[in-house]
Amino acid sequence: MNTNLHLRPHHLLCLQTFVGRGYSEEFVKNMTLVKRQLTTNTRTPITLLSGADDLCVHCPSCVDGQCTSEKPALFDKLVRDKLGQNSSSTLIGIPESLRITEDLIASCCPGCEWRELCGSFI
Repeated sequence: MNTNLHLRPHHLLCLQTFVGRGYSEEFVKNMTLVKRQLTTNTRTPITLLSGADDLCVHCPSCVDGQCTSEKPALFDKLVRDKLGQNSSSTLIGIPESLRITEDLIASCCPGCEWRELCGSFI
């Protein structure tokens, strides 16, 4: 049986280029576990959320379960636009339409502090 992940849409991109860097040791450990789950089971059910998710718990911008940064909401909208989805939904694994490319990063990650790192893996 698969464990359902709860992720913000933009995290579907972040997880693909994650290489063990992050905000804290706890954040990196959590992100590593989630990436491992998606890598070992490409059919993992993913519920898309518009707020804090399974990765946000150790992010310094997550305060009392709420994101204090304005950027993630924009990133989420841009990724949802790529998916053609505006409301919560469940996916099975990361869709092919969100496989990392230079164009995808350019269109979905404007102003992201990790963009240069992600782009180096393309």
